[in-house]
Amino acid sequence: MNKFRRTLGASTLIQDKVVNLAGQDVGKIEELMIDVTTGRVAYAVMSFGGFLGIGNKLFALPWSAVTVDEAKKRFVVNVTKESLDEMPGFDKDHWPDLGDLELAAGVYRQWNSTPYWT
Repeated sequence: MNKFRRTLGASTLIQDKVVNLAGQDVGKIEELMIDVTTGRVAYAVMSFGGFLGIGNKLFALPWSAVTVDEAKKRFVVNVTKESLDEMPGFDKDHWPDLGDLELAAGVYRQWNSTPYWT
């Protein structure tokens, strides 16, 4: 039996809420980064904290670390707010170069995810 694969436009996912396993709001999706060589979503950029976009922290969130809750139109990740406070992130003016595979592998490790390119 063939399963229908669901697809959504990337622009429809931007600004969607991200919650943790307890249902607590932990951020929103700011951007989806596509590996243009493979055509796969490399990671989502999630914002956390701040007010009206000021003072928020951004995270490269591996796509494999995200679950989509279609019914509630949100993303679910296994992280606490306290963990996000402690995790290294970046700001809107200093995005990481995840073309550097060592750096990218570190990002995947912090989310306990397997890199998509392995």
